[in-house]
Amino acid sequence: MKLKKYNRGFIMNDKDSVEPTPCNPEWEIILKHLVFQDQNMLYRICRKMIIYINRLNIDEIKEITDKLYLGEEQDVNFQQFGPNWPKPKGSPFDAGKIIYDVFKIAAKYIDDDYITKLLTQWMRQENLSFLSNTLEKRHAPLSEVVDAFFRYLRLTGPNYIRSQNERIGLRVSLISRFLSDNLSFINIAKNYINIDSMRLVIERVVGPAQGNGKLGGKSAGLILAYQILLYHKSQSPLLGKVLTPKSWFLTSDGLLEFVHYNALEEFVFSKYLSNEEIKQEYPFITYIFKNSLFPPEFIYAFNMIVDDLEGKPIVVRSSSLLEDSFEASFSGKYKSLFVANTGSRKERLAALTDAVAEVYASTFGPDPIEYRKERGLIDFREEMGILIQEVVGTRVGKYYCPSYAGVAFSQNEFRWSHRINRNDGVVRLVAGLGTRAVDRTISDYPRLVSPGQPMLKVNTSIDETIKYSQHYIDVINLETNSFETIEFEKLISQSNGYFPGLEKIVSFNRSGILMDPIGFVSDFTKEELVVTFNSLIEKTDFVPTIKEILQILTEAFGGPVDVEFASDGVNLYLLQCRPQSLYEGDKNIRIPINIPEERKLFTANQYVSCGLIKDIEYIVYVDSQGYSKLATIEEMHDIGKIVSRLNRILPRRKFILIGPGRWGSKGDIKLGVPVIYSDINNTAMLIEVAREKEGYIPDLSFGTHFFQDLVEANIKYLPLYPDRKENIFKEEIFLNSPNLLGELIPEYEQYSNVVHIIRISDVEESKFLSIYMDGEACQAVAVLHK
Repeated sequence: MKLKKYNRGFIMNDKDSVEPTPCNPEWEIILKHLVFQDQNMLYRICRKMIIYINRLNIDEIKEITDKLYLGEEQDVNFQQFGPNWPKPKGSPFDAGKIIYDVFKIAAKYIDDDYITKLLTQWMRQENLSFLSNTLEKRHAPLSEVVDAFFRYLRLTGPNYIRSQNERIGLRVSLISRFLSDNLSFINIAKNYINIDSMRLVIERVVGPAQGNGKLGGKSAGLILAYQILLYHKSQSPLLGKVLTPKSWFLTSDGLLEFVHYNALEEFVFSKYLSNEEIKQEYPFITYIFKNSLFPPEFIYAFNMIVDDLEGKPIVVRSSSLLEDSFEASFSGKYKSLFVANTGSRKERLAALTDAVAEVYASTFGPDPIEYRKERGLIDFREEMGILIQEVVGTRVGKYYCPSYAGVAFSQNEFRWSHRINRNDGVVRLVAGLGTRAVDRTISDYPRLVSPGQPMLKVNTSIDETIKYSQHYIDVINLETNSFETIEFEKLISQSNGYFPGLEKIVSFNRSGILMDPIGFVSDFTKEELVVTFNSLIEKTDFVPTIKEILQILTEAFGGPVDVEFASDGVNLYLLQCRPQSLYEGDKNIRIPINIPEERKLFTANQYVSCGLIKDIEYIVYVDSQGYSKLATIEEMHDIGKIVSRLNRILPRRKFILIGPGRWGSKGDIKLGVPVIYSDINNTAMLIEVAREKEGYIPDLSFGTHFFQDLVEANIKYLPLYPDRKENIFKEEIFLNSPNLLGELIPEYEQYSNVVHIIRISDVEESKFLSIYMDGEACQAVAVLHK
């Protein structure tokens, strides 16, 4: 911009010619047209020029503004009436009267061509303001917003240069309208999500035409994370093969439309029932939802999605407004369901609508309702967006699955070596669908890797590596249209050794020696396979890529993150990203010295995090031997019911749970107490006991949905290995102390040999229990205080 140092004289009146002359620059002609044709535009242009000149600190404009709002006279009146009295309104703003004075000042100091450029730019912005105006309307319907957005794109074209204010303003408005109103999210997203990236999203948004829902937390987190990685892709070659799967987004108010369309309003307030009542009613709610109808506009949208994703399985994922936010993760609370997407078009459509209905029903499930009650979110009107994605993977015979998948965390709270730091992170890695990485499973183990120390293994001996490896794989059966878990070696045998990237996933067990495959020359059907991921970790850029992703997203989010991913054997696909849940406080806990041996109840020295549990009054102890002798599945479920009842009866955070195996696992409940989050959410600590004779081996399950529940609720976790000589475990106190089960739940007294409820004050010379956990030293001790 050029500032003039002279005044060439300003002529503009009704008799002026409208043709450009040496004394009549182009901007004067524009103004003259506005005077006669568009007074509203003239008003706004005049206002903009006043602001612009004022920002240049040109004193002459103050003469005009002083006349408008009385200048110093106003300050005198203001002082007379005081700061709590309304200021004088000032003179009417008549653009027709002051326009010439304003532009006379502009002409004196600003180059003619630049004034013309400013006018042209402002007029174009005004003509394009319909989009921002539409976005600013709080309840503008989806159809109006989408129409305005694409009309804006048609009018601007690819070469349109936006001002900084316009660029940021539209970004924030689009983010707020479709993704999130959360200011923490917006402050990050506005730096990475632009209008072009929103165009790709909005092209795949479906929902009620007259609705105003958002895409939900899971969709918003994925969109933001991928845009952050795209921003850094030019500086990081490792991100070149990082993609996201083809996706469709169903807006969150689709749930409300579905409820109203089927007159299901009676279930909206079921969230205020007790947890027991919700558990009882939830199966019926799910049944009703799955047998209800979708509005015609939904069916039209689902038909488009089925056609677009034809040929590949689909995953229907929850994406509620509260989910995956900076305040709460809702990890695993709502449903995510796989659909084989095979058969006739009618069958594929029916399968998709059935899955969406079940995800909608999960909004009213016991776990998310309890989770919301704990966090003061129960009165929030939850809405359920849906993220519909193509499943990453390849067809392997009659099955379909990724080559590998998993979940990665920026921070590692449970480190298996003192050489691993918290910020080295952790990855849970499995072959096939990632469900085995985020769910606790029985008799199966993912590969744990620390991106900062990838060569430090959990299992150092060959026997342990073989025993504690993945033996089963989750797949989609394309012939039976079902989700299945099968033996990994069986899958490889049935596919004649074909599996994408198999040479990177397995090692050969040859007479107790593990050998990694060399290229593609090996006959995998003739080898004993062990899932180790050795070649993937040691010979590819997988670990550096995951490390780079975590570092970039952690820096952008301003804190640690967790991400879900999958690979088809070639590319790595980002599936989800959210802030990582961490234990609160309790850093640098040190165990007191000189604790009398008789006061120690148990000790631990493996997978210990930092924490201090004080003033424990009760212990709920499930005896592993008694549990293993239960004859029926029903009896084992009774143990879970007892734990759930005690969770309501005992004082919150004043009791701990101790028991065998993997609590809350999917699979054989003989190896773990069958509970869900709402059954244990009031405990202060969950301690899993590994007894060699019963075969109960706790899974280092950091990263599963179940474990994330414990972390977010600040429920401490500790595995105990009582059969190791260096550990203390005074089981006689658990078994011989007075048992309160018959007193608290008399109808389950027959299980007194399995469930022991110990009041600490009933233990000789004890008042309460404390548990010290020093994560840095990997030591823990429970102390009975007098």
